[in-house]
Amino acid sequence: MENSPKDVSIIQINAADPDSKASDKLSYRITSGNPQGFFAINTKTGLVTTTSRKLDREQQDEHILEITITDHGVPPKSTTVRVIVQVLDENDNRPLFLEKIYKIRLPERERPERERATKRDPVYRVIASDRDEGPNAEISYSIEEGDEHGKFFIEPKTGLVSSKKFSSAGEYDILTIKAVDNGRPQKSSTCRLHIEWIPKPEVPADAAPLRFEEFPFSFSVMESDPVAHMVGVVATESSDVPVWFEITGGNYDSRFDVGKASGTLIVARPLDTEQKSNYNLTVEATDGTRTVSTQVLIRVIDTNNHRPQFSQQVYVVNVPEDEPAGTEVLQISALDRDEKNKLTYTLLSSTDPFSLRKFRLDPGTGTLYTTERLDHETMHRHILTVMVRDQDIPVKRNLVRVIVDVDDTNDNAPWFIGTPYSGRVFESAAIGSAVLQVTALDKDKGYNAEVIYSIDSGNIGNSFAIDPVLGTITVAKELECSSKSSFELIVKASDNGAPPLSSTVTVNIEVTVSDNAAPRFTEKEFSAEVSELAPPGSFVSMVTAVSQSSVFYQIKGGNINNAFDINPNSGVVVTQQPLDYETTSEYKLIVQGTNMAGLATNTTLLIHLKDENDNAPVFTQREFKGIISELASINSVVLTHENTPFVIHASDADCDQNARLIYQIVEPFAHNYFAIDSSTGAIRTTTALDYEQKSVFRFTVQVHDLGMPRLFAETPANVTIEVIDVNDCSPIFSQELYEAAVIVPTYKGVEVIQVNATDLDSGPKSKLLFSISEGNIGDKFKIDPVTGIIAIQNVTQLRSRYELKVRVSDGRFASAATVKVTVKENKENKKKFTQETYQAYIQENSSDKKTLAVIAAVGNQVNEPLFYRILNPDNRFKVSSTSGVVSTTGIPFDREAQDTYDIIVEITEEKKSDDAAHILVTVNVEDVNDNKPLFVNLPYHALVQMDAEEGHVIRQVTAVDKDIGPNAHIHYSLKEPEDHFEISPSGEILLKKKFEKDSLDTKFVLVVVAKDNGKPPLSAEVEVPVTVVNKAMPVFERPFYSIEVPENIQLHSPVLHVQASDSEGPRIVYTISEGDPFKQFSIDFNTGVINVIQPLDFEAHPAYKLNIRATDSLTGAHSEVFVDIILEDINDNAPVFLSNSYYANISEASVIGTSVLQVVARDSDMGNNKEVFYQLVEERGKSSDFFTIDRDSGIISTAQVLDHEEVQQHKLRVKAVDGGVPALTSDITVTVDVTDLNDNAPVFTEHTYETTISELAPRGHFVSQVKAFDADSSDINKLEFSIIYGNEEQNFAINKQTGAIVISNHRRPHMQPFYNLSISVSDGVFRNSAVVMVTVIGANFHNPTFSQTEYLVEVVENSPVGTLVAEAEATDDDEGIYGQITYHIVNDFAKDKFSINGKGEIFTLETLDRENPVEKVIPISLIAKDGGGKVGFCVVNVIVTDANDNSPQFRAFEYKATIASDVPRGTSVLKIAASDMDEGSNADIEYSIEADVENVGENFEIHKTSGVIVTKESLIGLENELYAFFVKAKDTGNPPRHSVVQVYIRIVSSETPLPRFAETFYRYTVAEDLTIGTVIDIIQAESGQSVVYSLARGSTPESNADEVFVVNRDTGALKLEKRLDHEMTKWYQLILLAQTKHENYEIVASVNVNIQVKDVNDNKPIFEAEPYEAVTVENLPSGTQVIQVKATDLDSGTNGHIVYSLDLRQTSQEIFELFAVHSETGWVTTLKDLDREKTEKYVISVLATDQGDMVQHVTGTSVEVMVADVNDNSPRFTAEIYKGTVSEDDPPPSGVIAILSTTDEDSENLNKQVNYFITGGDPLGQFAIEHLQNEWKVYVRKPLDREVTDNYLLNITASDGIFTAKAVVEVKVLDANDNDPVCEKSIYSESVPEDSPAGRLILQVSATDADIRSNAQISYELQGAGSELFIIDSDTGELKTFQPLDREEQDEHRFRVRAVDGGGRYCEAEIHVTVEDINDNLPQFSSKSYSITVFENTETGTFVGKLLANDIDAG
Repeated sequence: MENSPKDVSIIQINAADPDSKASDKLSYRITSGNPQGFFAINTKTGLVTTTSRKLDREQQDEHILEITITDHGVPPKSTTVRVIVQVLDENDNRPLFLEKIYKIRLPERERPERERATKRDPVYRVIASDRDEGPNAEISYSIEEGDEHGKFFIEPKTGLVSSKKFSSAGEYDILTIKAVDNGRPQKSSTCRLHIEWIPKPEVPADAAPLRFEEFPFSFSVMESDPVAHMVGVVATESSDVPVWFEITGGNYDSRFDVGKASGTLIVARPLDTEQKSNYNLTVEATDGTRTVSTQVLIRVIDTNNHRPQFSQQVYVVNVPEDEPAGTEVLQISALDRDEKNKLTYTLLSSTDPFSLRKFRLDPGTGTLYTTERLDHETMHRHILTVMVRDQDIPVKRNLVRVIVDVDDTNDNAPWFIGTPYSGRVFESAAIGSAVLQVTALDKDKGYNAEVIYSIDSGNIGNSFAIDPVLGTITVAKELECSSKSSFELIVKASDNGAPPLSSTVTVNIEVTVSDNAAPRFTEKEFSAEVSELAPPGSFVSMVTAVSQSSVFYQIKGGNINNAFDINPNSGVVVTQQPLDYETTSEYKLIVQGTNMAGLATNTTLLIHLKDENDNAPVFTQREFKGIISELASINSVVLTHENTPFVIHASDADCDQNARLIYQIVEPFAHNYFAIDSSTGAIRTTTALDYEQKSVFRFTVQVHDLGMPRLFAETPANVTIEVIDVNDCSPIFSQELYEAAVIVPTYKGVEVIQVNATDLDSGPKSKLLFSISEGNIGDKFKIDPVTGIIAIQNVTQLRSRYELKVRVSDGRFASAATVKVTVKENKENKKKFTQETYQAYIQENSSDKKTLAVIAAVGNQVNEPLFYRILNPDNRFKVSSTSGVVSTTGIPFDREAQDTYDIIVEITEEKKSDDAAHILVTVNVEDVNDNKPLFVNLPYHALVQMDAEEGHVIRQVTAVDKDIGPNAHIHYSLKEPEDHFEISPSGEILLKKKFEKDSLDTKFVLVVVAKDNGKPPLSAEVEVPVTVVNKAMPVFERPFYSIEVPENIQLHSPVLHVQASDSEGPRIVYTISEGDPFKQFSIDFNTGVINVIQPLDFEAHPAYKLNIRATDSLTGAHSEVFVDIILEDINDNAPVFLSNSYYANISEASVIGTSVLQVVARDSDMGNNKEVFYQLVEERGKSSDFFTIDRDSGIISTAQVLDHEEVQQHKLRVKAVDGGVPALTSDITVTVDVTDLNDNAPVFTEHTYETTISELAPRGHFVSQVKAFDADSSDINKLEFSIIYGNEEQNFAINKQTGAIVISNHRRPHMQPFYNLSISVSDGVFRNSAVVMVTVIGANFHNPTFSQTEYLVEVVENSPVGTLVAEAEATDDDEGIYGQITYHIVNDFAKDKFSINGKGEIFTLETLDRENPVEKVIPISLIAKDGGGKVGFCVVNVIVTDANDNSPQFRAFEYKATIASDVPRGTSVLKIAASDMDEGSNADIEYSIEADVENVGENFEIHKTSGVIVTKESLIGLENELYAFFVKAKDTGNPPRHSVVQVYIRIVSSETPLPRFAETFYRYTVAEDLTIGTVIDIIQAESGQSVVYSLARGSTPESNADEVFVVNRDTGALKLEKRLDHEMTKWYQLILLAQTKHENYEIVASVNVNIQVKDVNDNKPIFEAEPYEAVTVENLPSGTQVIQVKATDLDSGTNGHIVYSLDLRQTSQEIFELFAVHSETGWVTTLKDLDREKTEKYVISVLATDQGDMVQHVTGTSVEVMVADVNDNSPRFTAEIYKGTVSEDDPPPSGVIAILSTTDEDSENLNKQVNYFITGGDPLGQFAIEHLQNEWKVYVRKPLDREVTDNYLLNITASDGIFTAKAVVEVKVLDANDNDPVCEKSIYSESVPEDSPAGRLILQVSATDADIRSNAQISYELQGAGSELFIIDSDTGELKTFQPLDREEQDEHRFRVRAVDGGGRYCEAEIHVTVEDINDNLPQFSSKSYSITVFENTETGTFVGKLLANDIDAG
């Protein structure tokens, strides 16, 4: 307590030193924690006291002292102990108000309408605080004065003053308020509260609205912050009127207050986070009229204000010395009321430092463990000090003492000698034959070394027996080798220690057979695993066969390459050759064992090789070459030249991790551009590339595997990646603006300037073309498209300046520049030349280089060099830049092409380029005779009349010559001299000589020669036919006619008029004699006008040469003339494509601009009409957006990136347009298939797959199925699956192709409860991953086990119900449900008294009474059962310890004694005996005399412990006195209990005779079945007088309270009056009184009589439970413990010794074959494994028999054994094939196709849980199976297409974790109308004769539809104008005529046919029907009648007239 005076005792430190006599000499001192001297310690006694310095709790409430205790040995040893002194509070602080006087002003309160309805309105809260704690700080408030009218009220706990009455302005109240604390004595203080009531403030109309500054407010405060601590301010926005604040809600426990006027929030009462850590206050503000509110959120921050508290004051624990190091000794636990505090435990000290080495404490959990084995003999008690501290500021600690008692144990178990034991016995051995003897020794002594043998387990069918003393095992039953050939007995040797120790040994007994049986292998199949790197000779496995004689082993088969060898004698298999997993991964050896009798048996040995990383990766190529477009986006895959993804590939012959390859780019620079997929080797770009910066990359890639150790490829692979140039750069001019000057006069071809442009692209993409786009007015300039040179083209009327826009294009991009040209006059130049202009001559065709002129300046300084250049360059001329010599370059000239050249030479001085002179050099080309004469106006023919005169000019011939001068001067002559003809030099043919008569009609052919005058001359010849005609012969006006007509000229149009004149004849008739093969022309017979009468076609016949004859109608004389008719082309032919359709395919990887194909169309027209241009037609499919077409060439190229996954096929319409006006077009379809490139990553159907398997699943067991699909069609069958990680133990394997995961051949026997497998799928370029979560249902490998089979615990009697008695926790190493333990109490008695929870904690159900004999020690038999039915057992013996709840009981109700007065001092008068049913100190009795009169105490005293009353003084003189007093018997319990008894002592004179018994005490033994009335003895006292005998009656059964015995008052005969029961009372202690009379008063003598009751077998054994309920698991090996039955027998010795056996009467005889019971322990065990599916419950009858000598009692009980299920049955599908249908147009995920189910004979749900997987038949992942609404359903996950697949057979696998079942789901896909009909042809052409009758079959149209049934039923119909003449059969598609056709009316019919399917989808085709001509029209004359006039003397054969008939048929 604080403020304590000096020398108040605080604590007594007790220390003991194990050294003898040292405990007296210990010294104590405080070594730390006492700087201010508040405490002192007595150095000798260890008593800690206060000093004169006063403690103040408010200053420091806890002191931690360290006290060191030192002994005085040499050297001195010391130990320290910590003492935590808690300073308790004294009420030494009074409450203090925050202010003495509170003054407040409040607005008046109006009078309410109804007085009663008023609620109390808060006025003000006053707050006081008190520094004390607890009740001393609990404050109550009251109003002391000022409230005479009861107007106010104060809340006593919070101090809130409120008022129920109204107050008007001007009132003034003064209250005195008192605060009192709750301490003893109370302390108080007062304050004044002044309240001034003011009028409600007026709120101006324009006042700002009342508003808080924030919403919400948010503050935090420490829970340790004191009262009045300011939390924060809640303020309103500035207001002109006063505002009052108030908390109206959320103020839990009134912890906060707000300043009425200020809005300041303060702490009003101490805070406690543990109660409440967050407040949400509602604060209101009012100005008397308006009110607003806000929320204030306050967080209370926890401070460390609680010390951790241990769960116990002191921990005491017993540890047997044989516990191993690391045993958990004790769980120390402490609690800290501060939330969030983590506690740390430390082992602070120990009484003996040696103890600290033996223990360690887990700092986090407080669990104490041993670190070494404890040894009772070295140290039997360890006293430790444990400190706990929390981890907050300030740190709070606590200490506790832990006492560890080390129990001694029976250390040594018996141990067997001569192990191992194995014996053989013939199956024919007689019962009782000895098999072998086991011997065990025990190092202990005495009982602990006496060994008893028993067969513990393995004795299946009780086939053997063992002698318990000798250890000889004998045959107990007939043996049969075929059913059981070997026994493994567990023989136990136990000693007789307490508890007994035992050890077991395995005894193998082979039941051998006759020598003629074949050997038998111990297992059906052996398996082994060996590393592939195991050297030859390594051990692999051992196979064993059993036989009567020795076995010879050999490998008979499967030993590929003799890899293994077997030791023929031992069966050990070793490697013989080096192994290679990559060649052979497993071997299946057939091993044969042969015995001496020559009999053989085979077995299989499966050897799995373990892959080691013994192969390094190898690149498939040394060099890898890839390409990538510079336009490729980031993350694009690099491609190969074949347009496939570029993948670096290496192979590794190992498997799994050892073959999982990781690719890396070696060079750091390459990482800036490329990344490689570490697992697939695919290379992609990481940045944008630019061909112009870097066009090729070279780097290397290395690869390593993931084996141990990692192996790398021997050399890295070289990678070359070429960047493809794309026309992505615009051409750029070297300048934006060019300036040039032109000086006039100037000449055509003068260079003005050269513009330059560059393009960063390469090759053809940088070929630039220049053009002038604007500004070239009057076409004065021209630009060379290639060189960019701008030159003068036209020199007339030049303007003074031009601004030309020049454009350059690379075919895709263009750019422009400006060229400014200034035209200047030539200034008078000072320079003078030798000539003003220069003339030069050169001969044409000369290739000599010739100097033409030397330009020389006159008067020029020598030191002023001139520079010459040609302004209008021509490659034929050059000028020397410094000498001015102009010469030719050797290129020949052609005068006929150009005969003069003007060369402008510019002459400049150095540095004066602007001052230039121009001079003209004219070069004349001199003619050479290099052209022959050429005749013109051919052909020549002439007519000459018969009577022509000589000199008559017949014909003029003319020749021309391109040369000039004499070379062109032509001279004509006849080649051969003629008689009749001659020619003048000018070319006139003259008649030289008249004709003879016979010359008429003669044809002369003259050959005319034209010769020029050149040297040498050149000549030409021509033939001129001359015909001699009659004088009347017509003569045409012109020698020949020529005309052009358009080809589409209208029929019957006149074309030309020819005329002939005749000197004589009256009339001439005209005819066409030849040149009109198709009769397309006619000539008017009389006029000579030529008409067109049939259509003309330029394309068929572009020109006609008609021979027109003019005939004299009288004489028949005629002449002819040629008429040339040339047709003009008209645009009447559309372009025609060379192919009917075009088809191409292109990879989706193609870059933009890739050429796809070229379409070509031809046009038969001429000229512009023939020019064809191409364009793409926009259509709805948008395909035209993806491509462009070159207008001129017809090359189609890509315009966008293509994606096969989006569109697999593009249909383009290309239109060809010709250049005619109007233009004609035709179009065509181009089909472009986009070929798939691997540009999509595969995708798993799920991100996470979950599956469950059992730990017992065999190798190869199906685990799960992963599925992936790839949008790339080309990759569907290329996907590869692999497990990336999570499979480090190689428990799983995955099928690379199918994705099925199975348990691998390398699986570990024990699996983790959970595996996260990362699964990867790769298409060779891309990869993706998913997680497969495999939950492993742990197999039930382990039984629950208790740490001890027996626990000993104590519980104090009378403990309340629910007291924790013990923790008997069992552990089970299994995971999950198989590790979940439930506990059950077996024995009924314990069930009534105790309960057990799921943690194994046992609690009392009722209060226990130790004094009740059955409750002294209560055994609790426990079963711990796991989720799989496996069990563990233990017994908890509960010792009920004593509480002092019984008072001592006297043996008699009163004591009387008589004593002679002369006895010496110290004589025993009487022994008072009391007994106490309690035990220990509660039963230690102290006696004392309680007397009112003093003289009793003067004369007598009683021995404190023995109860003997002795005389204290001589009694002489006190004769006849009767002393009556009480003796008190008090036990030493705490608190003590007592009883009193009346004692009478009479003192008589020494002469008085006293009765005397012969013996000092009497003792008898009687049997408990003694008959009532039997006299046990006659006890008499010697006395002179008559004696009356009586038994003193006590209050306990032993003191004859029930009067079991009586005595005859006269004879002293002691007789049995009531039945005895040894089990109730084993001893009786009686007091026999003998009384006589002497002189009127009684004289009494007494003697003690002890009677022992002997046991008789009068109790039956009682089982502790009826029935017993047990569980065992099916398939467990024989010898499994089922349950221990226990019976108790109240009898002692052999009468209570119980032997157990099976009742011979069982429900089934099978019980004897299946179960056995241990006769001594009562353990029921199995003899065979059980099968739940056969029997799931057994009832076993067990008997317990006691071993009484005379009579034996038997009791029976039944044991109900439930057989727990194990997953040993596979699931079975309810059907082998399930059928379902689905429509192809159901949108996924669509309805259920099939519902699957399985059955399983196992009973437990856990063993029946089945997972379903689709494991085949679904390559594209279109189906899924899921567990929905408790059913497994198959549904469609992705769209189906019946036309692709109409039937699926899905393989379904169901797994229950161990077993699998398979079924098939057949899915029929129903048709939907999703396909248009496809017409067989797009155009049908056929011809039909015009005379065909109606109904004639013309052709048959056909279409097909990929759908089926009605969706594919096609009907045909005709569409379009012209179809009404035809009819089509809607079913067959046969097209027939509907009515007769007439070619002359219409010779061609075009219309469409439509094929429509049952759902309305259609296709269309064009139909062209040509009508063939039939001769069905008569010829028609052009006129009805013709009239002709003929001269009478007309010659025969002369044309008279022309008839014209026409037939409209064709041909």
